[in-house]
Amino acid sequence: MGFRGQPFAFDSPAAAVAGMVARLRIDGTARGAERRPLGEVRGRVLAEAILADRDSPAFDYAAMDGYAVRTADLHRAARSGGSITLRVFGEARVGAEPPGLPDADGAPAALRIATGAPVPRGADAVVRREDVDEHASAGSPGGVASITITGSAAADVREGDNIRRRGENARAGEAVLDAGAVLSAAAIGTLAAVGCAAPLVAPRLRVAVVTTGDELVPPEETPAAFEIRNSNAPAVSAVLGAHAWIGVDRTVHVPDEGGRLVGTLREVLGSVDAVVITGGVSMGHRDPVRGAVEAVGADVVFHGLPQRPGKPMLGAVVAGQDGRQVPVFGLPGNPVSAMVTCTRIVIPVLGAIAGATIPAPVRIPLANPDRRPLGLWWHRLVRINHRGDAELLDARGSGDIIAAGRSDGFIEAPPNAFAEDIAPGALFPYSAWPT
Repeated sequence: MGFRGQPFAFDSPAAAVAGMVARLRIDGTARGAERRPLGEVRGRVLAEAILADRDSPAFDYAAMDGYAVRTADLHRAARSGGSITLRVFGEARVGAEPPGLPDADGAPAALRIATGAPVPRGADAVVRREDVDEHASAGSPGGVASITITGSAAADVREGDNIRRRGENARAGEAVLDAGAVLSAAAIGTLAAVGCAAPLVAPRLRVAVVTTGDELVPPEETPAAFEIRNSNAPAVSAVLGAHAWIGVDRTVHVPDEGGRLVGTLREVLGSVDAVVITGGVSMGHRDPVRGAVEAVGADVVFHGLPQRPGKPMLGAVVAGQDGRQVPVFGLPGNPVSAMVTCTRIVIPVLGAIAGATIPAPVRIPLANPDRRPLGLWWHRLVRINHRGDAELLDARGSGDIIAAGRSDGFIEAPPNAFAEDIAPGALFPYSAWPT
């Protein structure tokens, strides 16, 4: 099995991604990295390892609202039986140095403490507020003069209860984020916590999207009887642009006639890091993409992959004006094919160029497998139900943009996965449409 009379260059989508990455000879250096403030780095690729500037936490602190105590005091008093009353001598506040826990002539003592407040000197446990009875007094710290705890509860208190220890998250100098991390909200919180207010991030990849086809008109126009609106330009741009480390610099439409694709490619190749073309990549006599790609000096890495949709997909590499290796992708013109192949193959390759750490697709249960054998890797549109399982949609081929719009994403099934009965709940890799 192959394409254009030749065997497939790669036996799977994953192998095609790896083949393109290997051909691009990526050196891992973030060219043109820049420091940007935290408000501007969401979704960008971190270009440096981030180290903790101090221990995290920087001090022992209370994990619960309650009372800081000495466990030895409680255990000694608990041996006498009955409830134990502890005088409250003060309060440990968040953001302030706490008073020490006094040694009240061997009598059990406590300090009131709030979640996040530093643990006082002399205390080695925090008893939760809900585990004690409080005795009010207008002149006492926080209005509490003393607390009572049952003997059995006091005996159960252990050293370290409800305390977060200094350095238990990370020690000063320890790496807390690695270069290549795509900065999520949580990662940005980590940056702020360790004092990195302007991290070094990799530059956005500049990508040109080129659509082809004499039949296409802009979305805002009313098509003639045999014309269709160009859905690929906004859809593919949306897949790319959902990643903050990608910038769609140019979107161009080129008719099939007149050889204009070669000139367009030569023009855009001088200013971008990648080119994504849709349409004109199959075997028809009016499919100009491969010829145009070869005319600008690109080496074709693959043309045709054992997958549906997206079998005619093309991947090539051309030397840019500054010596960079620029990937050129030819995606099929059918909209589902274009979106699937952009998500499954283009994004991982661009991620490797950008130095981004991209997680593998999650595997989720398929609720309604059918018996439709196919000897190719099969990307099938699905909806996610209320249980979090994927449900196959009744899509009518790779041109069914309506079904795509109703889907949440697609699963990837290996060849002949549906040739035999599959029990509901079988796991498949799932890619969600980016939002």
